[in-house]
Amino acid sequence: MTRYFRAATLAALATLVPGQVLAAQPACITPAEMRGGIAYFLPPVIAEVQDRCKAHLGAESYLLTRAGDISTRLAASKLQHWPLARTVFLKMGDQSDSAKLAKMPDEALRPLVDSMLGALLTIKVSSTTCGEINDITEALAPLDADQTVNLIATVFSTVARKDRKVRSCPRDPAQ
Repeated sequence: MTRYFRAATLAALATLVPGQVLAAQPACITPAEMRGGIAYFLPPVIAEVQDRCKAHLGAESYLLTRAGDISTRLAASKLQHWPLARTVFLKMGDQSDSAKLAKMPDEALRPLVDSMLGALLTIKVSSTTCGEINDITEALAPLDADQTVNLIATVFSTVARKDRKVRSCPRDPAQ
């Protein structure tokens, strides 16, 4: 049962990753950066999944009725996570583009990142996937927003170590 839950969690969380946001850069994303990026980018991802799953879930499903709670809590602290999300965004980009974007002030870069994320967010879900995402979301409900972000960031860091687009740094064995 535990193996199934882990596999289902990874599969469902993988559907939340935006597809081909930007070209890869060799720099890796640290665990702290991954947590900050997830905390910053998760609210629009949740909204997109809810929107795509509306037709596949009952009106009383957890995903449609309660998953927005975590999104609201994360949105309230979004600016606090911006510095790490900015770093993640720049590391995911082409080196020459990232160098240019890094020179932009946050007041100009943040709205650009937000609009790019909105325009490029592509989440593939099916009726079966929506049901599984709903079940996983409900199972994670006892976790607070920080715990949820930490879990998702840890899963992403684990599966993204060899990814070309979002490569996570190797974990320090002392941690």
